[in-house]
Amino acid sequence: MKTSRAKVAMGLAGAVVALGAAVVLLHFQVRPVPTWFYVFAWYPTLVILDLLVLWLGGDSLFARPRTLLPMLWWSAVIWLLFETINFRLQDWYYVFLPASRAERWVGITLSLATVVPAILLPERLLERLGAWRSLSAAPLARRDDELTYAFALGAATLAATLALPRYLHPLTWGAIWLIAEPLLYRANPAASLFGDMRRGEWGRIVRLLVAGLLAGVIWEAFNAHARGKWIYTVPFLERLKVFEMPLVGFLGFPFFALEVWSLYHLLAPRTRAGPLLGSAAFAVAALLGIDRWTVSSTAPQLDDLPGVTPRAIAELRQAGLEDVFRIARLPPRELTLRAGLDTNEARRAQRAAELSTLRGIGTRHAADLMAGGITTVRGLAGATPESIYRAARRGPRPTLAEVREWMRAARRAVSDLPASAGAASVRASPGPPTTDPSAPAPDRRRPSQP
Repeated sequence: MKTSRAKVAMGLAGAVVALGAAVVLLHFQVRPVPTWFYVFAWYPTLVILDLLVLWLGGDSLFARPRTLLPMLWWSAVIWLLFETINFRLQDWYYVFLPASRAERWVGITLSLATVVPAILLPERLLERLGAWRSLSAAPLARRDDELTYAFALGAATLAATLALPRYLHPLTWGAIWLIAEPLLYRANPAASLFGDMRRGEWGRIVRLLVAGLLAGVIWEAFNAHARGKWIYTVPFLERLKVFEMPLVGFLGFPFFALEVWSLYHLLAPRTRAGPLLGSAAFAVAALLGIDRWTVSSTAPQLDDLPGVTPRAIAELRQAGLEDVFRIARLPPRELTLRAGLDTNEARRAQRAAELSTLRGIGTRHAADLMAGGITTVRGLAGATPESIYRAARRGPRPTLAEVREWMRAARRAVSDLPASAGAASVRASPGPPTTDPSAPAPDRRRPSQP
């Protein structure tokens, strides 16, 4: 039974309002939208895409729960596969996620559940619009053992990427497809993109490539405006970025779309108890790995601000100043007037908040930096990457590439400071702060961390 256009129009209006509300709540920093803006923005966007397909005479994905719910689950599992590969590549990391593991894992899973629909829905919309429906060529001749060769090439490429991640990391966005597609072709030639090639049908492949690029732009736009987000540290591509993605990195999204298509259609028919239990075990292991190797900081909390006395924290809270991001934006004089802090306390609180909220540093890394003598953003801007790395390194994070992200952000924040200024004055070994001799040695209170 077809849905009337009036109902579709009402649904579209509601989804647009929901997306607009997410943007407004983000602007006014209404919790939890800043942390999870990606989730609050993507689901209305998926509904809009689905309803546009419906408007053009297609079938609604969201009207089929038996298809949709497994799709959302396998979507999360598929991206978690790439997360595990990133443990070796270290191409991205996460900042300012919730300290609560339960909230963090639920939010991550909901975020990753958008991946497959974000690829399939634009492809379906393009198909309904008639894009490349008749794009064809001569069928490719079948050759003996070509599927075996493709699988072996994919496995070898992935192994080489893991062995030399600094130089071969782009090959990830092709290696997985060469592994998955031969398996899919043997299981379901009609859904296989290799099958399309053999039949000389190229329309679906081109639509997926375009859909991947469109989805990638939306992914990165939503991520760039969120507080809880990922930051890329791709080797050789750390500087020239659009949103958070290196410009050339957008070329990976079309190939990623092919991988998503093949992996999803390979996994979807296996929605049974055994595979689901196995995938759940894999998901838990991957999430534990993300906590250890990929999450760099949790959302900064007032109680965890390093170098700030319990008395000052209590006075800030009593004055309604519990948001660390807000404290970072206020001048010390304002903190003195509103919370009754003395000048030195206000300065320490504002500097600690400013350092903790810069480029995903967080209170844990800020405590280590302050214990190493780097107590302000200006001091961070004037230090060397190696000194910062030695001061802040504790466990897998931060990496040296992450430290360079901090330094670039600090230098933008104090653009009047020459790049080399102050480096000699910043110590990398533990000791009292050098930028505020009147301040006590900062404590190393540790916020709850994954």
